[in-house]
Amino acid sequence: MISQLSSAAHFVRNNDWRTILAQVNSRDAHPLLQFIKYGICGLGAFITHQVIWVALSFWAFPSIDSSIPDETRALNSTISNSIAVLFSTAVAYVTNILWVFKSGRHSRAVEIASFFGIGVISFGGGLLAGPWLIKMFGLNTLVAQLSMAVTSVLINFVCRKFFIFKH
Repeated sequence: MISQLSSAAHFVRNNDWRTILAQVNSRDAHPLLQFIKYGICGLGAFITHQVIWVALSFWAFPSIDSSIPDETRALNSTISNSIAVLFSTAVAYVTNILWVFKSGRHSRAVEIASFFGIGVISFGGGLLAGPWLIKMFGLNTLVAQLSMAVTSVLINFVCRKFFIFKH
């Protein structure tokens, strides 16, 4: 990791902004830069997910109000998350394919199915953790929601980089 950081710093010191920007926009970017780009795309997907989840959790499936019983909050949060993940995964796929990863390891249909499949698996792990934390520990819904997001990010990057896309 130290050598990766060192080579990245060396690249920045020895190149002008045009060259650095070209590298940022390249899909053959330095692994550290690729992870940062993935994080930016993930932030967009995360924001998409959270906006949809919050809207649904306030108006369609109430789960933010702590006066609602834990079991109801957990179920409603699960429903809202299950809807939001479809939209956030679509945002993640489009931004990742346009800016971060190279397509072509699989056919487009297999690539999309794998991308969504990995997303559902990682989301499922985080989704199980959220309601469990609410029910078992009475944890705040927003903290449980954050644990779902962190779990998903870690699983998604590794699987998408090494199993779905070319690198």
